[in-house]
Amino acid sequence: MAEKKETKKEKKTEKKPAKAQKTKEEMKEVKYEGQPYETIKFVLMTEKAIRFIETHNRLMFVVDRKADRQEIRKAVEAAFKTKISDVNVLIDQKGRKRAFVKFEKPGEAGEIAIRLGII
Repeated sequence: MAEKKETKKEKKTEKKPAKAQKTKEEMKEVKYEGQPYETIKFVLMTEKAIRFIETHNRLMFVVDRKADRQEIRKAVEAAFKTKISDVNVLIDQKGRKRAFVKFEKPGEAGEIAIRLGII
């Protein structure tokens, strides 16, 4: 007759199973598919960019806003067939994503800049 109503305390919620986490090997492995120039829009040719080429062995690129560091690294390595030691990114006030790419070989940024016609 008198059925007991379930209260909030008595209700049991079913726990959802935890998502399987990726291992470090899976996280590090980035598959780059597509053309390098889908990621790289253009090379910056400002005074600061030229100073970076001469002093820090870096080139500055404007890249796709959705691209991450690994994609930028793979695109630049594929486009210029050189090894990269470091990639730094920032989003400027105009909303563009800029990538500062440092090359392993000393003077490599200058050689690429000459090929591109920047210097």
